[in-house]
Amino acid sequence: MSSSRGDRDFLGLVNFGAFLVVVGSFFAFTPNLVEKFREFIMDFELLEISQGIYLPVVRGPHPEVYSFLLWLGIAMAVTNALILLARYAIRDSVRRKADTFSGVIFWAGIALLADQLLRQNLEFQAVYSYFIIIAGVSVLSSGIGLLLARRASRS
Repeated sequence: MSSSRGDRDFLGLVNFGAFLVVVGSFFAFTPNLVEKFREFIMDFELLEISQGIYLPVVRGPHPEVYSFLLWLGIAMAVTNALILLARYAIRDSVRRKADTFSGVIFWAGIALLADQLLRQNLEFQAVYSYFIIIAGVSVLSSGIGLLLARRASRS
């Protein structure tokens, strides 16, 4: 049995819908969040990391923005974990399971990164490196899952 009819990934739509609900809820129930994001964006400056190479970095802490990202990451990691369980329950394709597991890893990584920013344990310029690492681990987790599933199906 599959969650799809043809090419459609209905659980993927559930995931996207959950994302919209979570983001919309944060903006609806957090006073001045739009203003806090504006302040965050206006606080960027260029930092020269090497001769002639600049990265945009934030000058000061922005706990409301980091808190938003922390809770968004947690909510989406949990949502992806529940969708992953649903994919196993309905015996969805290995690719969709691997992609959903990758989503769990990605959002949990975003939550951890935001937590470190919120606690001021991380300089903002390090965010780029950590984001690349999170994205890489997420892609690797999907690829390794697919590789292991392919290997198991051959035995």
